[in-house]
Amino acid sequence: MSFENIAKATLKIECGNTRGSGFHFQKQDIVVTNFHVVKPYTSQGVKIFSKTELGNQAELELLAYSPENEFDYAILRTKDKLNEERVVLEPKCIIPTRGMSVCFSGFPHGINDLLVQTAYVSGPFGKVGFYIDGSVNGGNSGGPIIDMSDMKVIGIVTQRRFLTPMDLNQVNRKLEDIYKHFQQMGGRAGVIISGVDFGQFAQLMSESFNIFRIILEANANTGIGIGYRIEFVNQKLKEIENE
Repeated sequence: MSFENIAKATLKIECGNTRGSGFHFQKQDIVVTNFHVVKPYTSQGVKIFSKTELGNQAELELLAYSPENEFDYAILRTKDKLNEERVVLEPKCIIPTRGMSVCFSGFPHGINDLLVQTAYVSGPFGKVGFYIDGSVNGGNSGGPIIDMSDMKVIGIVTQRRFLTPMDLNQVNRKLEDIYKHFQQMGGRAGVIISGVDFGQFAQLMSESFNIFRIILEANANTGIGIGYRIEFVNQKLKEIENE
């Protein structure tokens, strides 16, 4: 299988304002991605769509998923036929070892350009996945990680290693708490010292940090990605087929 075939197996996934990647798995009408990519479907009833590199679109229905704090996968089925040549990826259920040559594909930053990139397995990630020394960005989530020795899928791009959103949210909550504190002390007027309204200042800091957080999440990249092993998806798909 060539890199071009991997591209033909990869899809852009859209669910409301969320953008990610996905891939055909075992059957052309079965698509796999991360659950966090399609979470608005379960929380808000937002429809899920896939797009190919050529721009052909198909609506997807959710068959099964595992929450973000477990295996973070979603198994979907296409409702519409894609009128172009597509490639289906087969699983390889192993625990990847350091030094394995891999490639991964997806739509980084949610752009319309599909990229296939190479990397190496750097080490294990807990009991569910593994690190790769690849430039994983927002939008790569849900894309396949392929063993270069036989071009079978061994994992799903799930995270990138940098200051986590949880850490960023904690900082922002502290800024918001400071703002509320000043508002409670001074009422609507806030607390004014030497002509400075510290309530408004704290609010401005909180709003500015939100902008900074968005920029950081979009562009921060340590060159380290995290993939979750495909075996969890494979097992669930077998259960679905046996029902």
